[in-house]
Amino acid sequence: MTRLRGGVFGCGMISEFHLRGWQRIPEVEIVALGNRTIARAEARRDWFFPAAQVYTDLGRMLHEAHLDFVDILTVPWLHREHCLLAKATNVHIICQKPLCDSLEDARALVAAMDGYPKLFAVHENHPYRPWFQKVASLFREGCFGTPRLLRLAQYDAKEPPEVYKLETRWGVLLEYGTHLVDMARTLLGMPARTYARLHRYHPRVHGENLALVVYEYPETTAVIDIGWKPGGLAHGTFVLEGDRGSVLYEGPMARGASARFRVTQGETVVIDETRSPYDDYVESFYLFERECADCMLSGQPATQSGARNFQTLAATFAAYRAAESGQPVEVAPFLASGGSG
Repeated sequence: MTRLRGGVFGCGMISEFHLRGWQRIPEVEIVALGNRTIARAEARRDWFFPAAQVYTDLGRMLHEAHLDFVDILTVPWLHREHCLLAKATNVHIICQKPLCDSLEDARALVAAMDGYPKLFAVHENHPYRPWFQKVASLFREGCFGTPRLLRLAQYDAKEPPEVYKLETRWGVLLEYGTHLVDMARTLLGMPARTYARLHRYHPRVHGENLALVVYEYPETTAVIDIGWKPGGLAHGTFVLEGDRGSVLYEGPMARGASARFRVTQGETVVIDETRSPYDDYVESFYLFERECADCMLSGQPATQSGARNFQTLAATFAAYRAAESGQPVEVAPFLASGGSG
């Protein structure tokens, strides 16, 4: 069996779930772990891959560890630099979302990676939630008819766990909302126009902590409704209303204890089940990484490519422009320019 030698650079909170996914893939062996502070890399090594080497420098890790691929989990403003470092050593590259924290950097990186013969993927796992995979499959089969309304909501009653997210210019829309934008795009494609309102009142979050974004499609309205609240109740919802069927998911879109997932067609209840958002969260990391491993072994392109994530960012930064202007904004120009990012 072919074994892919992998390295993970960036050992913060989210690395636990990346490493748990890689542990489940027999064709993958994580041989190197890196982090700016070595203690975190050592802790992840000891828990997940005891034989891995640890590094504090990505360049050194890439040149010494003889990797087949690297999973980059650093902060967004370093992604362009780190992906280009990895490109120079001709390894497969998986980069944590968002691809970059500006459209200019994302566009430049995607252009630099054009024609790269190895995998270049962005770790966007929300569309790999098992319940959403079922929704997407039924959607492709036409089970809901023409979609009329899509609403995705997630409110966390706390501040984000990563400290850097408290201090950046962009807040919950870029750092979490892009997940939901990508889910909407999975079903509906690119929107035509957007309108948005942003609010900043969390005492410890510099960027926006509440965002309401409306995306217009020819026959569908999609609404992204998200927040980092300083207290109160956490909640999440996914609603799809079509002229032949509907979906209602009530529960956290990220980690959480329990959710209810229902699908109807006309008066018929097709699915009615209780789900574990935490288990679905963990499983989505594995499903995304399983696909990446298959692509690395087969040479097939990744679903979550850098070019795809750029499109998600274009729709996201169009919403930022709409919030700044107070007017609806066409999305298409953001695919062709740096926009407001």
